[in-house]
Parts: sequence; C-alpha cells; structure tokens
Amino acid sequence: MTNWDALATAAAASRRLNRCLAETRLRDEETNEIATALDQLADKFAAGSQRDKLDDMLTRPHLAAIYNGKHTPLDLSPGDEIEFDPFSIAGGIFHPSSIGLKFFKESNESVLAVTSVHPMFAGPPERVHGGIQALIVDEVMGALNRMRGRQAFTAYLNVNYRGPAPLNVDLSFRAWVDKIDGRKVFLKATGQESNNTFMDADGLFIAREDQNSDAN
Repeated sequence: MTNWDALATAAAASRRLNRCLAETRLRDEETNEIATALDQLADKFAAGSQRDKLDDMLTRPHLAAIYNGKHTPLDLSPGDEIEFDPFSIAGGIFHPSSIGLKFFKESNESVLAVTSVHPMFAGPPERVHGGIQALIVDEVMGALNRMRGRQAFTAYLNVNYRGPAPLNVDLSFRAWVDKIDGRKVFLKATGQESNNTFMDADGLFIAREDQNSDAN
C-alpha cells in the first residue's frame, strides 16, 4: 500500500454504502444494481495480493516503535485525539466497516472515547448489540494502554450491562487505570449516554514481556 489517503477515501465510501444497505428502504431493482456493481468490483480486485495487518501497522512510526518493544508514551495533551489502531473495526479510518469510535486523552491515566453507533450494529431493535459494546470497551482500554506507551493483550474482560445503549445518539466510553502489578494492568471502564450509565467493565491486560515493567 503506497497511498493511505486513497484507502481512507475508499473505506469511507464503503462505510456509506454499508449504512445504506443496513437502513435504507430500496426497491428490488436498486438492491440488485448494488449487488451487480459490487460483484463486478470484487471480481476485478479479488486477485490482488494479500495484505498483512502487521506489515500495514509497521508503516506507522509510532506503531512500529511499540511493536519493536519500545516504551513509547504518546506526547499528547488532555483533549488531544489518539490514533490507536487505524485499521480496526472500532475506530479505524482504513476499515470499511468501522464503527467510527474516536479516542481522546483525558489524563495520563484515562481515556475518553465517543461515537454514535449506526443501526447496522444493532442487536435488539433500537439498541447497540452487546457484543459491539464489548468490542468498543476493549478498544478503549487498548487505546489507554497505547497512550501510556504499552502493548498489552487482553487476558479477561468482564462487561456488566446496566441498561440499553441507544443507537444514533452520542455515546461516551471512559477507561482508566485501576492498578498495575508488574506486567498485569488492571483497567476499568464505563459507557454512558448523557448521564445514564448503560454498562461498566473491568479488564486485565498483560504487558509484553520485553517492555520495561519498571516504567508504569
């Protein structure tokens, strides 16, 4: 891949079409037109060489540094946006089905993320799928680890659903450090709509063994 801007543009166009298919009432001939056009494009491009996500991520300098085991906290001020994983389904600008999550530094120990979830990610009618909520909160915790300069992998994630998470409204997710024990990073998180908490979570992440555990 030589032009990430081109991929971002194509991914954004794909997301627009995905959302149209998920929520727009179309005539049968219109749906068939979409299917024909997509099949033709797939036939044209499916023979291309396979991309590898790790190779893609290593083209981003700050991601390459952390994948090489370096402790690299992001140099951000509170309120600055965090690029966590631009290829992920939660907030990646290069993902054709991205939910659209945006991450922001709240403090050195916490991250705030915001999004409005499209109906294509519904579970019950008018509610965000519970699995999507778990995916989001895992990504928010991951963004917190990344902001702090750590690459850490999810050992467990416990999600408590307190109420419905509505679609098509502004939702906020907050993650913060609970405690650190060597390579074990314990995090907590909440999901809110206005002042209503619809979920909370706690997770354990295991930091890479080759990253210096003395620098928390």
